[in-house]
Amino acid sequence: MHRRDVTIILSCALLLAGCTGLFFEEPAITLKEVHVRQLSLTDASLVFVAEIQNPNSYELRLKSLDYTVHLSGQVAGGGSLQKEISVPASSSTPIEIPVSARFGGLGGIARMYISGQELPYRIEGKALVKAGLFDRTFPFSRTGTLSTKKS
Repeated sequence: MHRRDVTIILSCALLLAGCTGLFFEEPAITLKEVHVRQLSLTDASLVFVAEIQNPNSYELRLKSLDYTVHLSGQVAGGGSLQKEISVPASSSTPIEIPVSARFGGLGGIARMYISGQELPYRIEGKALVKAGLFDRTFPFSRTGTLSTKKS
């Protein structure tokens, strides 16, 4: 095989690998449940259990996830998940999103939760995924309610 042929074949292979990222369908992040690990009148340790669904015909890698949590309409905390997570093609993978929420000036949020009242939350942020040769960032936002009542 001639050097020119090898160059053409390698160029085509790289082009095809790079095109994988061009045919990108945004993954969906679905919130499955929220666990309260620790709760006091000043702060809380929460874990949002989510699922990232990959609609693409190739593997994605979630490289980072930056997020902010709102409780009862006010910013309570946030964080950044920096652990890379592989999401197989046309599949889904569970992820745990830890949140340390500080109530500070948020008033009676902890009392609302402890007394059994539903507490509205919103988690929003941006995710960075590797798709083929490209990195893609996309926003996400999910809402729901925290409740001490068992379903």
